[in-house]
Amino acid sequence: MAGFALGFPAHLFARHPFGVEVEVLRHSPGAVVDGYEEPDTWGTAFFARGCVVAPGAVAEVFEPNRDGVGVDFTVYFPPGVTVGARDRIKLPGHEDAFEVKGAPQVWGRNPFSGASSGVVVQVGRFDG
Repeated sequence: MAGFALGFPAHLFARHPFGVEVEVLRHSPGAVVDGYEEPDTWGTAFFARGCVVAPGAVAEVFEPNRDGVGVDFTVYFPPGVTVGARDRIKLPGHEDAFEVKGAPQVWGRNPFSGASSGVVVQVGRFDG
């Protein structure tokens, strides 16, 4: 069966047809002006469709004079999307962007279909 893997169309293994759209904000390092370093910015953006967002860990922090919650997600991007380690990600249902944690990981080829599997990115944010 050409174009099929495990009885399913091969394209289902490479993309997420019911995935969501996320916004990727590109990192721009701050410039040095008159000897002072300007802060970094995250402005130039693009939208990636067909992504899967999986919930991650939630951690509450109880410290003197501080009460907050850390929230993590794993985002599965379709093949061909490039995300930098210093980019930020806006997820559906969340107003503020999440920071990329660590280096994005590119999956190789799917061993069943030969299709590219995509990019996996861990993101997180601390509120509070």
